[in-house]
Amino acid sequence: MKHLYILFLAALCIAVSCTKEPVDNPDDTPTVLSGVSNVSHSYTDKLVSYRGATVSVKFDAAAAWTAEVQPKAESAKEWVAVMASTASGEAKNGCTVRVVFEENKTDKDREAELWVTVEGYEPECIAVIAQAASGTSVDSKINAALNTYMHDILKEDYLFKDAYNAQEIDLTVNFNEFLGRHLLSLGEANIEDGGYYRPSQSNSGDRFIYTNITEIQVGTKAIQTSGLGFGPFFSTPLAEGSSSIGLATSFVRRGSPAEAAGLRRGDVIYAVNGSQLTTVNYYDVMTTLYVNPSGTYKFSFLRFEDNGEGGYVLNAYDSGTAVASAYVYDPVLHASVLTDPDDASTKIGYLVYESFDLNSQEFLEDAVDGFIEAGITELILDLRFNAGGAVAQSRWLSGCIAGEANGKKTFVKVIYNNDKTENWTFDYGYTNDTDPLGKPKDLGLDRLFVITSYNTASAAELVINSLKGIDFPVKMIGCNTEGKNVGMVVSETDYNGRRFQFSPVTFWVKNAKDWGDYGFGMRPDEYVNNDNTSFADDADNMFPYSFSDWGNMDYNIALQWAYCDITGKPRWTHTPDTKAVTASMNPVFVQPMMLENGRFGNLRYNNN
Repeated sequence: MKHLYILFLAALCIAVSCTKEPVDNPDDTPTVLSGVSNVSHSYTDKLVSYRGATVSVKFDAAAAWTAEVQPKAESAKEWVAVMASTASGEAKNGCTVRVVFEENKTDKDREAELWVTVEGYEPECIAVIAQAASGTSVDSKINAALNTYMHDILKEDYLFKDAYNAQEIDLTVNFNEFLGRHLLSLGEANIEDGGYYRPSQSNSGDRFIYTNITEIQVGTKAIQTSGLGFGPFFSTPLAEGSSSIGLATSFVRRGSPAEAAGLRRGDVIYAVNGSQLTTVNYYDVMTTLYVNPSGTYKFSFLRFEDNGEGGYVLNAYDSGTAVASAYVYDPVLHASVLTDPDDASTKIGYLVYESFDLNSQEFLEDAVDGFIEAGITELILDLRFNAGGAVAQSRWLSGCIAGEANGKKTFVKVIYNNDKTENWTFDYGYTNDTDPLGKPKDLGLDRLFVITSYNTASAAELVINSLKGIDFPVKMIGCNTEGKNVGMVVSETDYNGRRFQFSPVTFWVKNAKDWGDYGFGMRPDEYVNNDNTSFADDADNMFPYSFSDWGNMDYNIALQWAYCDITGKPRWTHTPDTKAVTASMNPVFVQPMMLENGRFGNLRYNNN
C-alpha cells in the first residue's frame, strides 16, 4: 500500500530546573540538601494538553510532607491545583501528588511549579510543568502548518480529490475550521465522507464529515486514557413533572476510576458530590463527567436489583471516591459465557467491544482465549458502541469467527482513488507492515449474532460485511448502523510539543462479492429500536442504553432476543416488578496489564 509521508515539525522541548541558595559548608562535610528524591512524571519533555489533564508526579520523601502548586508567572491560581487527597503524606518511597490543570483558554503556553515541603527540610520546587495554549486560539503559524499538512494529503489521496481541488483553498483559517469550510461545502460530491444527522438526533438534517484533525495526548509507556471511565449518558427525569434528572450510564470501562468507585452500566446518577442534578445543571455536569474530567467525585445513584421475590426493586447507593486520572484503556466492555440450563452443550460467548484498537490487542486475545477454553458453540458480538478503528484488528476478529477453513478467502477489498486495490484475506490481511497481527485463532463457529446500533460504524461494519461476503451466516439485531463504507490512513505530527492526528478519507471498502454500498447504514434483521422520533413502536425504547448491567436480559432486550434465537426459548417481556431468568452468566477473566506504546506498530495504520 502507499504510505503517507510523516512530517515532524519543530518540537519545543522544555528543560526546567529549580535552584536553591548555596549552603555554607566550610569544612566540606557532606550535606543533605533535599528531603525529596527520584522525582518523575510524564511531562518532562512535552506540554499538558490545552484541554486540561491530571498529571501524577511521583517521588521519594525522607519524612512527612506537604505539597502545593504555584503558577510560574503572576496570575490567578484557578487553572491549576494540587488534588486535595494527594496534598500531603508520610515518609515513603513512591509518594504521589496529582496536579490538576484546567482548560487553557488563553493563546499562551503557561507553566506551574510544584513545591514540596518535607519535615526538617526547606521547601523546594521539584517540578515545573507546562501547559499548551488553547487549540482554538488564532495562531497563524500552527494554522498554516497543520492546514498545509492536511492539504498536501487531500489534494493527492482524498477519495474526492477532484472536487476538493476544484475550489479555492484558504490555508490561513483556524485549523479547527479548515475541513468544515472546504469539505462540507462540497455537498453530495463527497457524501460518503460523512452524511446527515438522523431524525432522532437534535441536529437532524445537518451535514457532518469523517475526515478530521485531532489533537491527541503524547503517548506514554502505557496505553492510557484519562478521566473517570464513563461512556455516554442517557438523561431521564426521575419523576413526572419533577425537575430532578438522572444520568443513566451506558457503560463503565473496566479498570477505570468509575468502576473502582463501584459504578456499572445502567446505574442512574442523581447527585454528584452531594449536589442534586436538575434540569438546570445536569447538562454541564454530564459534559464534565464525560469529556476529559479532572478532580475527585462521589456519586449518589439508583440501581434496579433483584428483590428476591421474582421482581425488581430500585435501590439508592452512594459510590466510593472516584479520582479522575490516567488508566489503561480496555475496549472489552464485557465478556462472559452464557449457559443454557436445559442444554449443557450450548455455551454462548457474549463479547461487548468498544473499538478496534491495535494497542489493546492483548485484551481482545484474552477474551477470545477465554471463549476457546470455555468451548463456546455460539457467539453474540455486541457492537452497539463500536464506532470502528483499525482494519487490521477487525480482520483478526473476523478471522477468528470465520475460522481456519475460510482463512484464504477475501476479508475486504481496499480501493484507493487511483483504482489501486488491496485484497486482504482473513488469515494474514494484506502485508506485515499494514497488518501486524498475523493469523487469527479459530473459535469454531458456524454463524454469528451481532448487536448493532447507530453507533456501529466503519471497522465494526466491516466484520458484518466481510462475513456476508463469504456467505457466513450473520444475524443482526438492534437498529441501523451508521453506514461508513470508507476508511482512512492515519498519520501524526508534532507541533511545539503538541501532537496532532490526521485522518483523511482515502479508501473505499468492499467485500468478496464486491459489495460495499452501505453508505446509509446496514439494516438489522430484527429491529429492537428503529431510531425514529417515536418510542412507541420500539421493543426497547432505551436501546442502546439500559437501566441495568450487560447480563440482565430483562433490560438487555437485544441480548435476550439473540439468546432465545440460539436456544429456541420463547422471548419474554417484563415490567420493573417482574422478571425471568433463563441463563447463568460467567465472566471471562481478562488479566489487567500495562501495554507498551507501539506494541503493534505506531498509529499509522489503515483505519476504518
